[in-house]
Amino acid sequence: MQRREFIAVGTAAAVASASQAFAQAGQAGGAAKMEDMHPALYKDLEKAAIECVSTGNDCIRHCLGMFAMKDTSMTECADASFQLVAACNALASLAAVNSSHVGPLAKTIALICEDCKKQCDKFPKIAECTACGKACQKCAEECRKV
Repeated sequence: MQRREFIAVGTAAAVASASQAFAQAGQAGGAAKMEDMHPALYKDLEKAAIECVSTGNDCIRHCLGMFAMKDTSMTECADASFQLVAACNALASLAAVNSSHVGPLAKTIALICEDCKKQCDKFPKIAECTACGKACQKCAEECRKV
C-alpha cells in the first residue's frame, strides 16, 4: 500500500469510527442528544404562526374567488389576511431559529392577528374565516407569552 492510500484509508476509518461512536453515545443517552443541545425556544409560537399562514392563505383564496364574482365585500378581510400571512411567515422563520428579535416582533404580530380576527368575525358563516379567526386568536395568545 502506498503512503497516499494508507492515509486515505486511515482517515476514512477514523471518521467512520467517530461517527459510529457518536451515534451510539446519543442512542445510549450517555451524551446529550443533538436536539437537547439547541432547544427550540419558541416551538408553540412557531406552530401558531405557521397555522396563521395556512389559514390566512385559505382566506385570501376565498376572497379572490369573491372578487372574481365581482363581490368586493371581503376587501378588508383580504387585506388583513395578506398582512397576516406576510407577518406570520417572518415570525415563524425567526422563531424557528431562536432569533433575539422574536419578542419585539411578536408584539406587533399580536396586533396584526387581532386586526385579522376582527375581519374574520364579520363572516362567521364562512369556514375559511372561522378557521383563520381561531388561528389568529391562538397566535396572538402565543405572541403575548413571549
